[in-house]
Formats: sequence, C-alpha cells, structure tokens
Amino acid sequence: MRLLMLGSVNHPHVEHLALGMAERGFEVVVAGDRVDILPDSVLPAAGIRVVGAPPVSRSSPRGVGAHVRWVRRLLREVRPDVVHANWMPGFAFHAALAGARPLVAMAWGSDVLRTSRAQHLAASFAARRADLVMADSQALVDATVRLGAKRTMLVQWGVDLERFSPPTEPRGAIRARLGLGPGPLVLSPRSVMPVYNIPTIVEAFGLLAADRPDLQLSVKHMGTGEPDLGPLPYPDRVHVIGHVPHEQLADHYRAADVCVSVASSDSSPRSAWESLACGTPLVVSDLPWVHELLEHERSAMVVPIEAEAIAAAIARVLDEPELASRLQTEGRRLVEEHHDRRREMDRVADAYRDLV
Repeated sequence: MRLLMLGSVNHPHVEHLALGMAERGFEVVVAGDRVDILPDSVLPAAGIRVVGAPPVSRSSPRGVGAHVRWVRRLLREVRPDVVHANWMPGFAFHAALAGARPLVAMAWGSDVLRTSRAQHLAASFAARRADLVMADSQALVDATVRLGAKRTMLVQWGVDLERFSPPTEPRGAIRARLGLGPGPLVLSPRSVMPVYNIPTIVEAFGLLAADRPDLQLSVKHMGTGEPDLGPLPYPDRVHVIGHVPHEQLADHYRAADVCVSVASSDSSPRSAWESLACGTPLVVSDLPWVHELLEHERSAMVVPIEAEAIAAAIARVLDEPELASRLQTEGRRLVEEHHDRRREMDRVADAYRDLV
C-alpha cells in the first residue's frame, strides 16, 4: 500500500510517523518543507523518498496556488492509496484543495486551537473535506468536530516504552555522563517558541536557585542554533542544550528530577509522556488535554502559567519523596496503558487500511 505523507520532512513527528508506517509494510513517500532550525531529515537514510515543497510561503495566495499544483503533481506521480496531511490550515488544506482522496488530516494543536481568521477558515475546509481527521487529545478532536470534521480518530504519537524507561542508575551518574553538575536538575524539554513560556520557567528557576545553591536548569530545545534567552539567573547553573539524536534523548529525561512543560496552547505533547515514561515527575500547565488522563498530585503537578506556582510545584517534587514517587509510578503506568508507540502506530496503519 502506497502512502503519501505531507508535512515538514525533518520534523520528528513526521519522521517517526513515516518510519512507523514503513515498518508496517507501507511504501512511504514524504513531501513537504524543511524546518530551518532542525537537522536534516533522517528519512532518506532509512530508504524513504523525500520530496521538497515549493520554496514559497504556504500562507500567501501565490503560495497556496503553488502548493495545490504541487500536490496534484504528486498525486499523479505517486498514485497513493492514502494521503496523510499534517497541520490543518497548511498541508491538510492544500491536499483538500487538490482533491486528495482518501485524505487523512492530522491536527497538531495550535493549528486548530490558536488560529487567525484565515487559518480558521482553511482548517475548517480541510476538516470538512477529509475522510478522517486525527488528533492526539479529546479536546483537540472536539475542536476539529466544531470545524466540521465528520469522522475523527483519537490517536497518540506514542512513546517507545523500551527506549524511554526509568533510570537503572542514580540520576547523578547520568548527569555526570551528560556533562552536567551533580545537583538536582529541572528540565524544560520544549522549543523556545513563545507559546512554550521558557522565560517563565527560567524565572521560576531563579526563585528557587537562590536558596538551593546546587539546583540546575536544563533548557533542552529541538533546534541546532543558539537561542537568545536574554539574561539568565545563575547562568553557571543554566544549561542550554540543542538537538540531540532521538536515541540519546531519554537520558536527558532520566537525568532530571522534575520536567516542566507549561505551554499556553497544547494537545497531549509527546515530550510530556516521554518524561513520564522515564519516571521523571511532570509539572504541566492547566490546559484541557491534561485532565483527560492526568490528575493533580497523583500523576502530575498541574499549575497556572505563573513563575511562583511553577516554582512551588518544583519545590514540592524535590522536597517530598512520597509525592515524587507517586508521580513517577502513576505517570509510567499511564504511558504504558495509553501511549505505547507500537500500539498507536498499529492503530494508524489499521485506519489507513480501513479507508482503502
């Protein structure tokens, strides 16, 4: 079965989804743009054909026309059995305009939850024309239904439960291997885009660090460049770490005593579940997706996006061993039950076959 996947060809979500489908016997072609701050795509080395998108903005009228013509050429050339298009007002919109069928449109979060008027209209068109709309939280599924989606599927990106697992050695030993200090570590694993509120996490760290002289913060972002985070409190204890290969990422979670993810808009981010899979307690912003599975003080610390509240939650995890242990145990259980990558990729593959 031939699958045409549209999206940013070097984004980890697109890469891992394409690799998962190739593992399940699909002939996969991935086509789209390239995110400049990320490394080159791993897909060609895995034997998956990659096709570049037109070098014009997808959102301009000229860019929309160029991308629709490009998708139509791909449909004639690849002759896919299924088209999977990521990002509702972007590639999913272009695929819908191009008449791709059967079309699976995948919502990511902010492409539905934080849109301009034009993006909302484009996302709505894609949702109404798609044969199936996928999303990774019920809150996001419901949002696509409001856009007009008729057939939906709640599916997770999934976590490799063998690779992302609790540490079998002291966290301090892992920190030493990563070149970090021996003291307790707070991890921020998200991009430095404004929606992820990294300055608020840095401020929360500053509130704690004055009285905790060995406390460290790791700002672990996806990019290959050096982001400008402005003045940092206790800069000798703040580690800004860019892209690392996915197979090395688990150690960054295992090295941390607590992981902080406080996005303003989100939908079941894989990084949050990877943290829980590694037995690292999670501090997370109070958003609708959180309450579908996570419970405050049982499986995560759910907080408003305020430095004082984030600092207080971090302090409790560091100072209350019983609380930390409960968060670790319950978090790992939830990942095993609901976010097993192998099971979720099987569900996606079955959905493609059902459409055909």
